[in-house]
Amino acid sequence: MPHWFVRLIELFLRDRRFRVHIGDDTSAWRTQVNGLPHGSVLSPTLFNLYTNDLPVTGSRKFIYADDICLTKKRYAELECCLSSDMVHMASYCHLWWLKPSSMKTVTSVFHLLNTSAARELRVHMEGQQLRHDPYPVYLGVTLDRTLSYRQHLTKTKPE
Repeated sequence: MPHWFVRLIELFLRDRRFRVHIGDDTSAWRTQVNGLPHGSVLSPTLFNLYTNDLPVTGSRKFIYADDICLTKKRYAELECCLSSDMVHMASYCHLWWLKPSSMKTVTSVFHLLNTSAARELRVHMEGQQLRHDPYPVYLGVTLDRTLSYRQHLTKTKPE
């Protein structure tokens, strides 16, 4: 890798400061010591380069920036396959100093089987059962079981 490129990335990540505004209150300046700057077009590219060697999984992966969706076509294979894949993904994250969040990671199912509408997946990550969310938000869009987008449209319609 050329020295100038390494230097560019170093400058992009070093000496970043932030503060928080809540109402009329403002915090003191703090130094950002990890992560990538949000809102930059370079950040998703760097994350994709960093995670270019994601492990092979039995699930299909959909990836945008730091959002990764694992999916399986057959309902019967979901729980077993996803739990196994989560073990591989968590190991990968630890290897590369990434922190998977069992609080932010959710399970959801998209289908038209009304008899299974209330079924919740039992998928674990690092010993904790992941929360099932019937209306997960992925890339800013609220999804629902039938992918009708009704919840998203209701939340975003003008008043």
